[in-house]
Formats: sequence, structure tokens, C-alpha cells
Amino acid sequence: MVLGCEIDFKDNPFGIYYAGQVISGSVSLNADKEKLVKSIILKIRGFAMTYWTEDETDVENKGTEESYSGHEDYIHSKVDLLVAEGTNVALKPGTHVYNFVCQIPAVCPSSFEGTHGRVRYTVTVKVIRPWKFDLTYSRPFTVLKVMDLNREGLFLNTPAQSEDQKTYNCWPCRSQPLRLQLSLPQRGFVPGQTIPVAVLITNDSHIGVEQIEASLVMMVLYYSQHSVDTISERFLVSKKQGEGVTRNSKKQYVFELPVPATPPTCFDLCRIIQIAYQVVVETKVKGWHINERVHLPVTIGNVPLNKQLTQQPRSIPVEVEVVAQQLDEKALVLVDDAAAAAMPAPVNPWAADATIDPPSYAEAVHIRAGPIKSNIKPPANRSRKSQEFSPSTTQTKENCAFTPLYAVFHINGETAKLQDIDRSTWI
Repeated sequence: MVLGCEIDFKDNPFGIYYAGQVISGSVSLNADKEKLVKSIILKIRGFAMTYWTEDETDVENKGTEESYSGHEDYIHSKVDLLVAEGTNVALKPGTHVYNFVCQIPAVCPSSFEGTHGRVRYTVTVKVIRPWKFDLTYSRPFTVLKVMDLNREGLFLNTPAQSEDQKTYNCWPCRSQPLRLQLSLPQRGFVPGQTIPVAVLITNDSHIGVEQIEASLVMMVLYYSQHSVDTISERFLVSKKQGEGVTRNSKKQYVFELPVPATPPTCFDLCRIIQIAYQVVVETKVKGWHINERVHLPVTIGNVPLNKQLTQQPRSIPVEVEVVAQQLDEKALVLVDDAAAAAMPAPVNPWAADATIDPPSYAEAVHIRAGPIKSNIKPPANRSRKSQEFSPSTTQTKENCAFTPLYAVFHINGETAKLQDIDRSTWI
């Protein structure tokens, strides 16, 4: 039996949508001869899941492996493409095209593929055959939550500062302090921008600073649904290094940290996976002394801040309880060719600002997507290509590999290549 299946999205070859938009696409089934089937089902699912294991020791000092997991659904809708009135129904030879549309809920979290969990959206066609294994064809697609930095509060458009100091040795030989000050001109950014990180180091101690490092760090927290246990991981998004500071001196730096393709900040839409970012500055001192570190949280969105400091109404409050969503089982419907052709193009969330050019889309290369049902990370020498497939490809299994794509904006040439050195000034 030769039965081919292609899942396509209308005017969207890579399958990238924003929460609240309508998916419009088609399923093409190609049969070389008449096939008997029980039914052919089209499903669209959106869900989050977590899974990890931990080694534990019981009261008898015996090692055990405890597993933790979580799951929640955002889209779960299906429709019959072909169904038998009796036992079986014949699928005629040739090409059979089915047009479909589906409303994405406005409060869906962004697609994400991590080591201990994922948020995934998938279109699946299942062919149920008599006396044979079922055939499954699947195509994941990317959904991005709408993270408009202009609607998240005025504080994202205001400067932020953090500082700390450290002394070395114990009394009465305690040194003068090493002071570290970190400043940002704003707290909200989008991929494609650079974060200007201003650092002032006042080294009144007798310990020299060998190097200073500024980095943008992504933090992911995974929750178990049936316990209070969590597991976290950190991803280094970007990093810049600067020269050190000799003792009894002061030096000022400006690091330009690029923000590459990466999922938006998310606290309020998913109960089992949360994503946050922070800018971290660390001084690496000589000898066995502990390094000093300061950090500031930043918000990564997908609609840039505008230059006017105006408060816009927010769709979701900052403090919101994450509750289970009501699933619309009838969100997926079949339409005829005329209705499919008349479907308007979805409106993108930044379209209201004519000064913002449409973004390009790329994968988040800093994220390690490993096997979900394991706490073992993939080997460092394992090729990412072996885990990927083209976002425009239909797969022959439901739980297939997938790499989401994220928006990267081109704002005033900020995506130009930056040097990996700092701009520093002795004071």
C-alpha cells in the first residue's frame, strides 16, 4: 500500500503563528490504488509536558530512581476526513485535498523544546486501517505568545541598576572593597537588538581583577504536576569579555550583548514551564578568592518598545494566577476551496507600528533540546542536524524531532556583527 500525505499551511511555508491567529492549511492524501480504511482523522494539538528522573536513597540506603512529570493542554481538537458508515470505507485512487482552519487560543505559551520538557503544537493525520498498523503523519508548527513590551508596564522602558561589593581576607587583615556596578538603559528587549551593559568597577582592594565577563542568561524552570519538585537549567545566550582591573584603580566598561533568536519571557501562561532572562556581570579575581557577581532581570519580548513613554492597556495583568484553560474541541473545522481561498492573512502583533520592519525567523541555537524522557543531556559532540528536520516537512510519526523558530528583528542595523571585545575606560 502506497499512501502519501502532505500537510501544508496557507502562505506560511515554515508554519509560524502567533497566539490568537487562525491556522489555515490543507491535507493532501495521495493513493496509488483504492484503499480500505476504517477512518482518517485530522487532529491539532498544543500541549506542554515535563519529565525528569532523580536518583534517591531510601531509609534502607538503597538507591532508587524517582520520576517526575507534568502535562497540560492548550489545543485538542479533531475532525474526521473520512469515516466508514459500516465496517470500512474505500479511499479512491488519486489525490484528495482537505482544507482546514483552526483558531489558536490567545493565551497559548510559545513553542519550546528543552532538556526536561517542551511546549509543542502539531497537526496530525491518522489513517486507521483494518487488520494493519495505523499510519500517522505529523507536522509540528511554531506558536509564539504575543509579548508586546509596550503593554507590560512602564518599568520596561526605564533604566535599571544593581551593585555589590566584596572584601577579601578576614579581620584584622580585611581588604578595602571591590565594588561592582551594573546599569542598563531599559529592561525590555527583543531578539535582534543589543543590550548596552554599562559596568563600573572600583577596585580599592589589594586583589587584582583578571577578567570581567558580561552575559545574557536564559533560565528555565520545570515543574512536576503531582508534587512540589522542580528542576532547572541555564542556557548561555550571549557573552562578552573584557580586560581586568589592577588593584587600587577604577575602570568603566560598555558591553554590547546581542539578543539572538530565543523564546519570549513566560511566567503566566504555562503552569509547568517558566522562562526568564537576566544579565549577569562577573569579575574573575586572582588566586583562590571567590568571584564577585551582580545581575539584573530583563524581559525578552517579540514586539519592540517604542520611543514614546506611554502606558498602553494590557491584555493580561502582571500578577495573574495560571489556571487550566478550557479546551475548544470544535476549534478545528473543514472548509471548502472557496472559503479556504477567502481566508485573510493573519495580522501580526507589530503591524500597528509602521516603523517596525517584519522580522526574520531563526532557531535558538543556545538551547539544548535533549531526549525528554531522560535526565541525560545529549553528548556534546552529537550533531544537531541529526535531531532536526525542515519545518516545512511532514513526518511519518507523531512524536518527531522539531526545532521551533523565533522572531529576530532588524532595528537600526542592530543585527550587524559586533566585535567580541569591550569598550573600556580607565577612570
